[in-house]
Amino acid sequence: MSKSNLLKSLLTVTGFSILTRSLAFVFKIYLSRTLGAETLGLYQMALTVFFLFIALSTGGISTVLSRKIAEMNVTSTGDSGLKLLSTSLIIGVGASLVCILVAYLALPYMGFIISDERAIPLLKIMLPALISTTFYIIIRGWFWGNKHFFDFSLSEFIEEILRIIFTFLFVSGLIHGLSGDKGVALAFLISDLLVMVVIIVMFLRRNGRFTRCGSFMEILKPATPLTIMKIFGSFAGTAVALIIPSGLIAGGMTIAEATASVGRISGMANPLLFAPNAIITSLAIVLIPEMSASNAKAEVGELKKQISGGISASLIISGGFMVVYMALGRELTAFLYNDIPSGIYLEKASIVLLLMPINHILASSMNSIGKEKENFITYALGTALMLVASVFLPKHLGVDSVIVSDLLFLGTVVLGNSYFLRKHIKSSLGILKPIIMVIILSFSCTSLAHFTEGILSRINGVFALIFSAGISFIAYFVLAYFLGLIDLKALLRKKKIKNCA
Repeated sequence: MSKSNLLKSLLTVTGFSILTRSLAFVFKIYLSRTLGAETLGLYQMALTVFFLFIALSTGGISTVLSRKIAEMNVTSTGDSGLKLLSTSLIIGVGASLVCILVAYLALPYMGFIISDERAIPLLKIMLPALISTTFYIIIRGWFWGNKHFFDFSLSEFIEEILRIIFTFLFVSGLIHGLSGDKGVALAFLISDLLVMVVIIVMFLRRNGRFTRCGSFMEILKPATPLTIMKIFGSFAGTAVALIIPSGLIAGGMTIAEATASVGRISGMANPLLFAPNAIITSLAIVLIPEMSASNAKAEVGELKKQISGGISASLIISGGFMVVYMALGRELTAFLYNDIPSGIYLEKASIVLLLMPINHILASSMNSIGKEKENFITYALGTALMLVASVFLPKHLGVDSVIVSDLLFLGTVVLGNSYFLRKHIKSSLGILKPIIMVIILSFSCTSLAHFTEGILSRINGVFALIFSAGISFIAYFVLAYFLGLIDLKALLRKKKIKNCA
């Protein structure tokens, strides 16, 4: 892909991603204020189990499909991967049917793993959406591999719009008898089925078609370690929604208080904490086909530039958000959610933004070059450490145990994947320098935010929040630019091909 097309794709995906996540974030504020932390916690518990089953049904299928299609488009004419798509759909939808059967049989016993049994009826309502979600996730993998980034991003935007519309209808009380937790669950199911229909139409308009399937092992073999890895990775959310509440209860909280804590972390703090992913995920989406192509052509130098550039760019982006959250977390959540405890958690948890973007790019890099097994090893080890921390620390550290668990997980995965990638490209990735520079800049600009907010809060609290957040955010990126940390040309530069005489 040329430099101009790569930039165009990045801007397209980023624009849609920011718009989609902004809508989701604004609507999360509405839900938080309408339903409250406790009901939001119940929904997050049900959603966590649902996503665990999605990890079982789709796993690494979509990622493997996109990578193989990207490689196929470089090495041969192929058929745009339609046989691979049909094979992937049969595997994924078949697995989702099995998951639904197992889940319904296990519902009477879910109380052993879900600390608040009020979340079980919500899960029961949402389970049929496993089929539709699996179906459209795999078709998105076909979009991704063929670099149909507009379709990929538009489908995510439509999904969010439909989710918002139906949730508003069912939660606001406009439909008699439907409100609260069950309304959210039913809205999830109906909107998900409609998303599947929309994405099928988009697929057919791209001249897509469902053909005879190919070899199952061509997808299953590389997807299996990645699927297991995603299952392990999904335990990060499971730990917050299912394991940690039990520890909080053992530490003296009531069930309602523990459920509310889950709501504050998952429904209030995490949407803010994961906000940088709107840009970072876009960067990874655009880079993965490029890295797959560079690896297929054995262009190791180009591959290194893509990985290093992606890490630096994503880390710098996260640093700007870390400045605001570290300095103004409680003021921000008090303004958005009318809730201060979630802001106290956000201020402490902002430290994970040093590792989260690096992990995102490294994991995407590993998958794009066929290192699923190695990626699984690091995820498995990181998840094991995270689970141990999630079981033993909540009783002593309370909700702060989530931060410690996340740092153990991310730190292990980043170190492991860095090691494997360094062996593959036979060169250092250059991660340490941008980390140190982002830390220095972040703490400096955090002090600026504290100073301005402390002075202006005497005049007006909302103005103080907006101005201090804005000035510190801008100052961070200005300093990053003058220090030479921001260099989009290096990220988007393609290697010049010299013609031999």
